This record gives sequence, structure tokens and C-alpha cells, in this order.
Amino acid sequence: MAAALTCGLALAAPSMPAQAEPDPTLVPPNACRGVAASLVARMTPRERIGQLLMGQPARSGALPDEAARAQIQDYGIGSFITQNSVPRTPDGAAVFHNRMQAWAQESRSGVPLFIGMDLENGTVQQIPVAAGHPFPMGLGATRDPAATSAAARVAGTEAEAIGINWSFGPVADLNTNPENPVIGVRSFGADDTAVAPHTAAYAVALQEAGVLSAAKHFPGHGDTSVDSHTGLPTVEYEGATLDRHLTPFRSAFDAGSKGAMTAHVVVEAVDPDLPATLSPKVLTGLLRGELGFDGVVVTDSMAMDAIRDTWGLHEAAAMAIEAGADIVMVQGDARPVSDFLVEALDSRQLSAARVRESATRVVRTKCEMGLWGNRYADPQHALTVVGTPEAHQQGLDQAVDSMTLLDDDGVALPVERDARILVAGRDANRVAGELTALGATAVTPLTTPQSPSAAVRAQAVALAADHDVAVVTTFTSGAPNAAQAQLLNDVAATGTPTVAVSLGLPYDLAGLDTANARLATYAQNVNRVGSPEVYTGIATVLLGDRPATGRLPVPVGGFPIGHGSG
Repeated sequence: MAAALTCGLALAAPSMPAQAEPDPTLVPPNACRGVAASLVARMTPRERIGQLLMGQPARSGALPDEAARAQIQDYGIGSFITQNSVPRTPDGAAVFHNRMQAWAQESRSGVPLFIGMDLENGTVQQIPVAAGHPFPMGLGATRDPAATSAAARVAGTEAEAIGINWSFGPVADLNTNPENPVIGVRSFGADDTAVAPHTAAYAVALQEAGVLSAAKHFPGHGDTSVDSHTGLPTVEYEGATLDRHLTPFRSAFDAGSKGAMTAHVVVEAVDPDLPATLSPKVLTGLLRGELGFDGVVVTDSMAMDAIRDTWGLHEAAAMAIEAGADIVMVQGDARPVSDFLVEALDSRQLSAARVRESATRVVRTKCEMGLWGNRYADPQHALTVVGTPEAHQQGLDQAVDSMTLLDDDGVALPVERDARILVAGRDANRVAGELTALGATAVTPLTTPQSPSAAVRAQAVALAADHDVAVVTTFTSGAPNAAQAQLLNDVAATGTPTVAVSLGLPYDLAGLDTANARLATYAQNVNRVGSPEVYTGIATVLLGDRPATGRLPVPVGGFPIGHGSG
């Protein structure tokens, strides 16, 4: 099956009437607009609606299930998000995606699928053997857009090899609210002039690798204090502040990003009543009109509480399309939403012109991306391309370059390999394991809960008294955790030289000035996902094998953007 799905040459697709059917594999990208218009003109209303929906497949063994086939062949669903659905090997993921593309080729329209994932720290987020790179805030800390470009090129190359043709990034949000519970290290930073070159570099490199980009979350999710997965955020800024939040998006679009993802955020200066995902003022007025964006607009997941709990999935899907979105991310079986939208189209509650406009834009972009001639992945090629030693080394180099030393009094760093080292805090086992792998001989891990109790803190204090140095890790994805700060302060009070290492947001280091040294690593996102290369980078810097040369991409306490003492 793998060989047949790889090339696709033996898969005969039922064709639309041959006398007027264009062949998108035979036209240059600048002719795709006309090709798309011709193909969409010959689609049924349900097929057009299908191009506007993004479903999610489930697995049946190593392949997508029957419901996925029905979405593609019976309903014409044209896009899928497959993260957390595919086998976690390069060849397994390629075969999985090939099966879906074969179903699409066998459908009446034969239009290839957009298949996308969130790969904000690289393809390793879904395929463990793949190469990882730092999260955007870590790349921002390198202050080197070329490093960001190189990271995106590897991520895009690996993604394309397993059959992914859309990576939902770059994250163009400015993380200007330290208590933002959902963006955080997913952002390149807080300064628009510093972030903009990174968003452009990431978008261009992805698309050069054959993977569509999607600058997100338009028009900005970085100044919120509410997670749109659980509530509806609102931002009140306007004028120059709004312009600053738009700068990284403009940069990505000007560089050629063909995709954008919406934010489930109310931007009061533009539309005080509706979140951007549902707002014509934001998507048609601001994005299409003022910014002139003509690429594909995909919504963030409509299953998130910010949308579902207020407007309902089906009604919100129609509102998003009317507002100017091209693809609605259902993140589940898209057939019920398709049924609702077809009925809305029949009753003229949904504009036929809007549906045709977005379907044409989607098909045009698929043509411009060359998907007709490149819809299948080669499973054997994926095994050779994904996770090369060179790619892993590049990720490690970028990780080390991102490490940001806030201060260091010269007492605790570098950590000697023969020292008795205590590692206490979140993911202590993982950090301790990396130190041991690099030659440390006496490492004691004490992994603590998110909010370590008094008893756990007392255990850390007792251990610290019997060690030469203590490394205390923190992890927050919003407001600093008082119990973690107390753990650090208690350990430092023993007199044992102490290093504070932030694994998540760097902001919690601001209150930890009892430590002898403070190191920001940007290692984990809100879901506590991170690249292995970053953990190796942490140990590399702690042991003094390489210096921490990163610079803060966000202000931390009294330390400004651009600070770094390494």
C-alpha cells in the first residue's frame, strides 16, 4: 500500500466533465486564479462548502478511519488538521496522509487536501524522532532572523516529507502581557520591530520548503489575560498600540505568507462586539481592506470555548465565512457543520457569492502551492529526511544560542561535573538526565508538583544542605507561581549556591533574586511541550561547555528587552 500511495500514479480519479476541466499540474502559478475559478464553477454547492471546512480524522489502526473517508469523498471536505491523529513515525505519518490524499484524488472533484498541524517548535511536536527547534521566544532571544529561517526550513522540510502541506505559523503575536496564559513562549517577543523580521523569515522558509504558512493569531492575541480555549478575551488598545501588534503580521504578509489564522479575541478598537474570527470589520475591513491580504484565512479551532460557548459551532461557522474567513477549523468530524452550511446556503442565510469567493481562493492557493503534482509523500524518503543528525545539531545550536543569563555572581556557574548537584522543581528528572548524559557524576533530581507544598520544600532544603550546588527549575504559563518562588528562596537560604532556571515564561525569574544566577530557557509552551534539543542546551550551558548568549525578547522585572549577561 505504501508504494502505491506514494506515487499515486495508479489511482484513477473519477473526473468532472472532461471538455472544460483544467489540469492544474500543467499551468504556472500565475495561471492558478483562472484554473481555480473554472474548477469551482463546476463544483456542487456541497463541494464548495467542503473546501471551506477543516475536519480532523481519527485513526483505525495505522490508517485514517471510515469517517475520514466519508468526510472527504461524500462531503468534499477539503482540509484537515491531523495533529494527535497520525502514527508517530515518519513513514507511518506519510502513509496515513497518503491514504487521505488518495481518497481526495478519487473523489469527483479530485482537488488535493490541505493537511496541517501546529509545529511551533518543529515537526518533533508530532514525530518524536524529528528535529526540534526552540519555541519562537527562544528564537527571538537569538536575535538572529537567519536562525529562525533555518529552523523553519528544517521544520518545513520534515513536515513536507510526512505529507504535511500547511504549518500553522509563524506566531505573529506580541507577548506584551506577562500574565498571558496561552501565547507566552509561542511568541517571538514583545517588541514589534524585533519580532517582525522573525515572522517574515519563518513564513518565507516554510513556503520555500513547500509548506503553506499561516501568520497567527490575527490581529493579535499577545496582550490578553484570558485563554481563548476557556473564555473570550478582549483587548482595549487602539491607535499606535494596535499598529504595533499588526506590524509582525504586515511583515509576514509582505514577505509572501499565503495564509493567516484568526484570533478568538475581541479587539475593541476595531469591533467591540465580535471576536476577530466572526467580525467582518476585522477580517474584511482590516485584514483584506487595510492590509490588502489576499491569501487564505483559516479560523482558529471553533471548538474552543471562546466561540462554542457563546455562538455555537454551527452558527459561528456561518458567521466566520460571512465575515471573510475562507476555512473554518472544525477540529472534529466536519459533516454536521457541512449539513448546516448547505442548508444555510439553500435558505440564503449564507451568501453564495461568499462561498464561491472563498472556495476559489482555497483552490487557487492549492494550485499555487503545486499540490496537484505533489500531493503524495514518499514514506521511505521520510525516513531519511526526518531527524537527520545535522538537523538535530542545528536545533541544539539554536537552543544554546537562545539561553539568556539574567545575572550571575560567579558562585554557582559553571557547575562542575564532579559536583554534587541537586535539581529541584518541575521536570527535574529531565534536566538531571541531560546533566548526567553530558558527564555530571552525582546528580540528584527532586521533581515537584506545579505548586510545591511546605513538605516538598522542606525536602528540597534538606537535600540542598548535602549538595554543592542546586538548580531550581520553574514553570509558569501565566502569573508567577508563589510556591515555586518560595521553593527557590528556601533552597537559596541554605547557603548552597543556587541557579534559577525558568523552563516556561521568563517573567517568574524577576522575583528570584536570591539565586546566584538566573537562566531563561523558553523550553516549554503552555501545554508543557518542548524540544529535546533545548534540554540538552540547558545542561550544556549549566556545565559551562558553551556560553549563554541569548538576549531577552521581553522585559523581565527591571531587565529590559535586549538584556543578557552571558
